[in-house]
Amino acid sequence: MKFNDEIFGAICLLAAGFFLSFGGLFIRLIDTASTMQIASYRAVTFSLVTLIYILIKFKNKTPQAFKDIGLVGIILALIIGLSNMFFVFGMSNTSVANAVFIMSTAPLWAALASYLFLRKIVGKKTIIAITGSMVGIGIMFSQGFHSANNLGNIIILGVPICFAIQLTLINRSPKVDFMPATFLSGIFVCLLGVVFISDHTISTHDLLLVLFMGAFQVGLGFLLITIGSRYIPPHRAALYILLEPVLAPIWAWLGVGEIPPVIELAGGLIVFSFVTWRLIDQFREAKNN
Repeated sequence: MKFNDEIFGAICLLAAGFFLSFGGLFIRLIDTASTMQIASYRAVTFSLVTLIYILIKFKNKTPQAFKDIGLVGIILALIIGLSNMFFVFGMSNTSVANAVFIMSTAPLWAALASYLFLRKIVGKKTIIAITGSMVGIGIMFSQGFHSANNLGNIIILGVPICFAIQLTLINRSPKVDFMPATFLSGIFVCLLGVVFISDHTISTHDLLLVLFMGAFQVGLGFLLITIGSRYIPPHRAALYILLEPVLAPIWAWLGVGEIPPVIELAGGLIVFSFVTWRLIDQFREAKNN
């Protein structure tokens, strides 16, 4: 793999973590919209953003781009859609601290999926970085995790598992652009909203905020994940996106005055340090190769 590809993929994934990290802040700014409304309405602009990307890139070859994703692309679309549903229903049945902690186990699941499906051995340095990051995540949410929310905890566990599968499927076929699958996942979530939302009434404030989330926070986030994970092994890709739980408390602090505890900042600094160390080391390895 070329050095430039390594850099490009890592930058895309770090940027994805940056955009996704605003999710907690935006959720706190919503007044009355239900979780299902948030998921389905943001999927509208999420799908629109990915469709614009597809039309700009493929132009008159767009139909062929949808054909090229094949059965793997359809499975990928369902996986991404299911991940969104697990997130919505899991968040409704557990605490934010529980959800973020559980979702942050994605590098562990990605390392397992990378070995089982791609036969890629996880290097010692990556294992150290993942282990160190998990310790940091554990410190961040050690005071907020509650085992009583078992149903929500089990549901939300589907998010990192689906994410690991998503990264693996994309990395398995690096020559295929799976953006059409990302688009189809948004359509899938929209259709679920039509089925399960009984009252579609939503305030103008909430609607505009949710549509903005779909276009920029989720739309750009998943677009960058789909692009970047073609060039980075799943276990490393999931590691870089841990920037999301590190930044999320900071945006909540700056946006709504939700001051994070010192222990949360300390844990975030540990995660950031290990991710940065592995990122710099990866660039050195790629340059030497």
